Amino acid sequence: MSVMSFLSGLPALLGIAGFFAYLWAGQSKIGGEILKDIVGRLRINPNLDLKTYGELSPAKLGKLVESDSKIKDSVNAQDQKLLQLLIILQHGVTVIVLLVSAGLIGVSVWLYSRPLPLSVTVKPPTDVNKDAGGLLVDLDPLDVQWQSQGTPETVSVFLENVDTGAQSPKRAPAADVRDVVFSPTEVHQVASDRGYRHKNRIRSVVEWSKGKATSQPIDLLVGINVELALYGRLIAASGKTGVIHTLVATIDDSTAGFPNDYCITADLVGRSKTSAVVIPLKSCNADTQVSIPGLDTLDWSRPRGLVYDTPDDQRIVRTQVTGHP
Repeated sequence: MSVMSFLSGLPALLGIAGFFAYLWAGQSKIGGEILKDIVGRLRINPNLDLKTYGELSPAKLGKLVESDSKIKDSVNAQDQKLLQLLIILQHGVTVIVLLVSAGLIGVSVWLYSRPLPLSVTVKPPTDVNKDAGGLLVDLDPLDVQWQSQGTPETVSVFLENVDTGAQSPKRAPAADVRDVVFSPTEVHQVASDRGYRHKNRIRSVVEWSKGKATSQPIDLLVGINVELALYGRLIAASGKTGVIHTLVATIDDSTAGFPNDYCITADLVGRSKTSAVVIPLKSCNADTQVSIPGLDTLDWSRPRGLVYDTPDDQRIVRTQVTGHP
């Protein structure tokens, strides 16, 4: 049982317990010393045996007075009037206790049945690309998940840079969807710092009509694109043309942020007609042109790819191979 369920049922428990406690012990207390005095005089009467009647309340004693002539004769007129007043008082108190108990039960019914206001707990974004190995990279789509309780409504979900305040475009799903994936283009809008080996602190945010939930900040790393472009067309200043292959690492399609002596190694992998082919490559940003021995042995109808080796963490690097004979 949740805490809210227990608290919702507490008024009903108090109401029921109070009502039965009144029936069990409270009625006999009404009248106090007056009732005690009347009953005491009746008990010392040798002609009466009140032990068989147990605990006496004003109403119970009043019925005995009406039904038993011996008891009636033992109660004088003044005591009978007092007894009638006590009976009226007992009935009035019983009605009040019953109304209060019913009210408490009604409160519990209302607490159980009323629509709960929406509450949301949001998790930090996660990278859906398995190559990221648990890191967040700004070249990948990011997944935002949350949990919600209460009346569903449309919410706004977005990513936010903790340091700069930059935000991604807002999505507007229903609260009970609980999952939104942001594209790399949307993620890029919160990655304000674009430096080599830099990072941005971002968080998930969910807003609704009466509240806002934010996740803990998490690092979003600046990703590196490595592209092997095959069979490019070279046009020299002399007018000569030729075919070249280039291997280049970029951030936002630029090499400007890298060190001057930045070099990379990678392997071109594919298949020939008979076997697997792995061709080691090395390129520096000062000269991106590469020589690829055995390239003509590849079967271009089969998949091919580029495996990054050094110098950066493979988890933040995304590779692609473009071009064909």
